[in-house]
Amino acid sequence: MHGNRILLIAAAGAISCLTACSDGASDVTPPAAAVAANAAAPTPTAPPAPVPSTAVAGEFDGRFDRDAAVTALRGYLREQALAINAGVADAAAVPAFTATLTPNGRSWALPLLAANLGDRMPGPYPVGVLASTRAGDDRVELDLCLQDRGWQVERTSGEPVNAAHYGGAHAVVLRVGEAWLVDDLATTGADCGAGDVVEERF
Repeated sequence: MHGNRILLIAAAGAISCLTACSDGASDVTPPAAAVAANAAAPTPTAPPAPVPSTAVAGEFDGRFDRDAAVTALRGYLREQALAINAGVADAAAVPAFTATLTPNGRSWALPLLAANLGDRMPGPYPVGVLASTRAGDDRVELDLCLQDRGWQVERTSGEPVNAAHYGGAHAVVLRVGEAWLVDDLATTGADCGAGDVVEERF
């Protein structure tokens, strides 16, 4: 697909490439329930993430949080951050990370993970899901806003390694058996901002 892989290179001044991470429980097997085609709002038993009082139309509102493909994407991002903090990128050493990916996803995500070691992640890269499209029974495409720079911090000082930047991205998530797995994630060049993402910290 078009666009750049979304993993933030740790060195100051480096080019932004591609992002990843996963659930803190390190067990990423999203529910096999069908993804809601119309992205209906969560039921009262599963309230959406809090929306800042300053939120306006178009800002992050959590309406896709029950989407199984979104659960898979967030799992990938969380496991990526955990692997970066542990300083490991060998496939055998990060089974929880590789478990979030299709074989195609592993082909680009592991090299990007290796390129991203060094600094610390305070949590998964902040992301917001702007749209979810069911492209087939086993394929969901997500339009995202992602903080792709200014999230990683220096291990000693805790200061961000570069200035914050937000940009559009597109993800492909596939159902393989009973699991939803990330197959692709790339930037689109679309504009978005801090109000379109949600932060999660460890």
